[in-house]
Amino acid sequence: MKLVKARVGDFKSIDDSDEFTLDQITCLVGKNEAGKTAVLEALYKLNPVEDGTGDFSLEEYPRKRLAKERKRIVDEPATVVTTQWELEDHDVQWLEEQFGEGVLKSTTIEISKGYSNKPFWKIPLDESRLVQTIVAGANLNAAERAPLARQQSVKALLATLSGMGSPTPKHQALLEETQGRFPDADAQVSVRNAIITLLPKFVYFDVYSQLPGRVALDDLKRQIAEHGDTSVQFRYRIFLALLGMTGTSLSDLEGASELERLIMELEAVGAHLTDKIKEYWTQNQHLRVVFRFDAAKPNDTPPLNTGFIVSTRIENTRHMATINFDERSMGFIWFFSFLVWFSQVKELYGNKLILLLDEPGLSLHGKAQQDLVRYINKELRPSYQVVYTTHSPFMIDVENVFSLRSVEDVVETETVDGKAVERLLGTKVGEKILSRDSDTLFPLQGVLGFDAAQTFFVGPYVVVVEGPTEKALFDWFSRQLERRDREALDVRWAVCPAEGAPKITSFVTLFRGRGLRIAVLADYHEGQKGSMDKLRDSGLLEPGHLLLTHKFADQDEADIEDLVGREMYIHLVNGAMRLQGMHCLPSEKPADASPRVVKEVENHCALLPPGYPEFGHYAPVEHLLTLTNTQVDELPGLDAALDRFEAAFKALNSLIPR
Repeated sequence: MKLVKARVGDFKSIDDSDEFTLDQITCLVGKNEAGKTAVLEALYKLNPVEDGTGDFSLEEYPRKRLAKERKRIVDEPATVVTTQWELEDHDVQWLEEQFGEGVLKSTTIEISKGYSNKPFWKIPLDESRLVQTIVAGANLNAAERAPLARQQSVKALLATLSGMGSPTPKHQALLEETQGRFPDADAQVSVRNAIITLLPKFVYFDVYSQLPGRVALDDLKRQIAEHGDTSVQFRYRIFLALLGMTGTSLSDLEGASELERLIMELEAVGAHLTDKIKEYWTQNQHLRVVFRFDAAKPNDTPPLNTGFIVSTRIENTRHMATINFDERSMGFIWFFSFLVWFSQVKELYGNKLILLLDEPGLSLHGKAQQDLVRYINKELRPSYQVVYTTHSPFMIDVENVFSLRSVEDVVETETVDGKAVERLLGTKVGEKILSRDSDTLFPLQGVLGFDAAQTFFVGPYVVVVEGPTEKALFDWFSRQLERRDREALDVRWAVCPAEGAPKITSFVTLFRGRGLRIAVLADYHEGQKGSMDKLRDSGLLEPGHLLLTHKFADQDEADIEDLVGREMYIHLVNGAMRLQGMHCLPSEKPADASPRVVKEVENHCALLPPGYPEFGHYAPVEHLLTLTNTQVDELPGLDAALDRFEAAFKALNSLIPR
């Protein structure tokens, strides 16, 4: 059975989540306090893997409505979670072997549960078809079959068979067999009981479930004796799962004769976990899992000062040293604990599980989070449905972006008597990937931007420029230099606009992580001298890979427009903005004008009368791109502009190894 739809309501921050679909792997993405955990908790209580943990309590009813609605929800308990399940082909085949072909009208089952803590089932049972199958299998003759032919339910069939004054032996055998198969005289109950055996159980794991590095066996046995092995702290249950991986129980540890076998088993488990860590913990490939079984030291902190102690240690084979598991990073502890816990869950419950992971890898580095997503896809996806929550961009699988569901605490604004009034709608789970809330959308934007930036510029050499103006000028001047058999920008350079000088460092950092050869050509003036100097000194770029416009414009401060040159640039501005007469930029540079031509143009255009368009940096470039070759050749200052861009291109081309 596969969970395909769900809806949660009247639970904690959720009034009504709206119906949402679920895939093999479903990621619930949303900011903190949006209600992601509440969605998982409601799903878990539908059919929990652990007995006694599935009851809904009135304390979980939305507090803002509890006082007003308490009496109603006591008399008519509200439904919390409604789910739809799809029977898979092998499920249908098995059911038809039990009840006959075509016993179900469809393969969709609905199961709901609420504060009554009784599950309600809707099964599309074709009961008349079921009765026909039962009667047909009894090998009755026409006369025996006649009184049963019109029965539409198992209850009616049993009533007819029981009410016969003188039933034939076949009638009697059919009655007894049907009573045995349907002891409640209710086909829905019997089919439901069969489907229950197919229904997956929910398993919940959160960030707090972590294996302890040292365990005092005497203390753990005492806790189990007092509370039972399913009621001790979850961290100790993970330790019991670790023992389960060795085929060993606590009682096995009491005999000294078992010690050597235990050590052998622990070493085998350590080797297995070491292999998994090497595969999925790519941050450090020099770790090895080591287990120790020692007598307690009397001076240690209770309860570690009596009996025997099992310690989990992690050896760094590069540094030839081990440290206690508890002293590793929180991310590593979580990941290791999850590997141990999941191996035992799989052993105990098989594949009829749906895994609910609440903020998995919350303490992991971004690279480790990507490793965890890879683990989920490779190790879990083939056998299990997984629903996990996150607000991290690195936990979003861009290859399965349509499996994302946005989770938002929605507030709607409506107008009442001319005033804006906020109405709280509570947690909503959205089918639309692109949420209306920018905070909810942020992780998705981050990972998609990261993915696009790593794949869009596919060349081995990337030159980062400030924006689209620079990219367009690079392309245009490169073509013009080629027309004149002069040195253009090497085609191996991919020109990447960073959408502003402040983002140049971010782009450089991103591309550097891809092992690309990176260069930067940026403006250099008072507003960004500091950031460019810091970039040069940061070590992110190789020496000589930061090129600044003022060097090629031969002035103290310059923009890319100064490589075009004042003569050519003001001609383009006058044409682009259709400036005429006294409103044209003058051919002679005013004495009080900025040395940077773009600032001179901005100041001039700010004083233009109404009716002229606002100056935009891309407008002169757009005008340049419309010119014919004849018009280009007549541009004033073109030769000097070509010289400056050729010098910049030569400097960039020299950075490519010959």
